[in-house]
Amino acid sequence: MTPRRPTIIPMSSTFPVPFVRIGLTGGIGAGKSTVAAVWREAGVRVIDLDAHSRAVLDVPGEGVEEAVACFGEQFRTARGTIDRAALARLVFADAAARADLERIVLTRVDRAVAAEEDAARAAGERVLVHDSPLLLEKDHEPDYDRVVAVLARREDRIERVIRDRGKDRGYVESIMAAQVTDLERIRRADHLVLNTAGPEVVRARALHVLDVIREAFGPVADSI
Repeated sequence: MTPRRPTIIPMSSTFPVPFVRIGLTGGIGAGKSTVAAVWREAGVRVIDLDAHSRAVLDVPGEGVEEAVACFGEQFRTARGTIDRAALARLVFADAAARADLERIVLTRVDRAVAAEEDAARAAGERVLVHDSPLLLEKDHEPDYDRVVAVLARREDRIERVIRDRGKDRGYVESIMAAQVTDLERIRRADHLVLNTAGPEVVRARALHVLDVIREAFGPVADSI
């Protein structure tokens, strides 16, 4: 695995400062959120794309209305939100339905993330992490100066989601089948964090990767 050369995202007239964007990704249950939390504690600004994605369907509004128009009133809950578990069962078994949902959600996520990133740049941030579960699935590597993938054993991932999220094995495996494989993550990421040990070991590995990226970008990454 050969890391890409540092390619600092070009300066704009609005924000005339060098800016480093890191993409953090990993499959369901791999521990990506754990790494994101470690980096936040280390002072890194992390934008959670999954949280923005959930908000599209969990908050009554135009996203919910478009989803209902596309998939049916049966997916609307009594609270006026979308039954995401029921919709997930549909879209992970139907590629066309999944594409429709991604269009509804990702368009709005892109707008929300752009606004948050603009606010970070305006506040003088020099380094920003996108916590992005679909980074590789959507071929977004060119959007980032570094891509970091979190890996864990398949059975550990399944057991973690069942235990922590109350999902069944079939649900977890259906999502895994729709995501890229770990071999693809190894091939396409610049750096790997192995979530195969206890919390302190994983924390040390996450901070080590952060140090490696900081050294690669030098003064630009001083805010990490």
